[in-house]
Amino acid sequence: MNKQIVPILLAAGSSERFGSPKPLALFEGKTALTLAIENCKGLARPIIVLGCDAGKIRPNVSRGARVVVNRGWRNGQLSSLLCALEHVPAGAAFMLYPVDHPLLVSGTIQHLVEAFRARPVEREIVMPAYRGEDGHPVIAAGGLRGEFRRAGTPRDVIYRLPERILRVPVRTSAVITDFNSLDSYRACLRKYGRGK
Repeated sequence: MNKQIVPILLAAGSSERFGSPKPLALFEGKTALTLAIENCKGLARPIIVLGCDAGKIRPNVSRGARVVVNRGWRNGQLSSLLCALEHVPAGAAFMLYPVDHPLLVSGTIQHLVEAFRARPVEREIVMPAYRGEDGHPVIAAGGLRGEFRRAGTPRDVIYRLPERILRVPVRTSAVITDFNSLDSYRACLRKYGRGK
């Protein structure tokens, strides 16, 4: 079994409701994108998928990360995932990580990675769950990439066969906390400060 896990950081969508690129939103001096990249330290080289506002975001991507531009970003998250999968080595697992989850920390990511590496082989999808609610990021086995190519949305693959999902209980709401507006960003900022 290939133990490599490639983080795919999804940062291509429009930030229309937020008013500026969400990947560049600041949390005590670090961008949401930087936080995500740092959380993936120790895994394979992360792939950052940009689309809308790619020109503004790309200069802020740290060295060591690979940038892929999804020119069809308006087609949704699956289009970004498929762009990234073109650069994921055959057989490697991949992690779907939306960059608008700024409260995630490296310890949570490592917990999921350890669960994935220790899972029964038939459990091809690992995801965190907080108080019964599924969250992000999601790790998928490399053998599922063909299903994603044929799917309408990522959820179609993730939830198609419930028996192949391994849910990992976590004690942090960070896995279900994202931001789309200024109000939700401010709420994340308050929680981020308390977490520090």
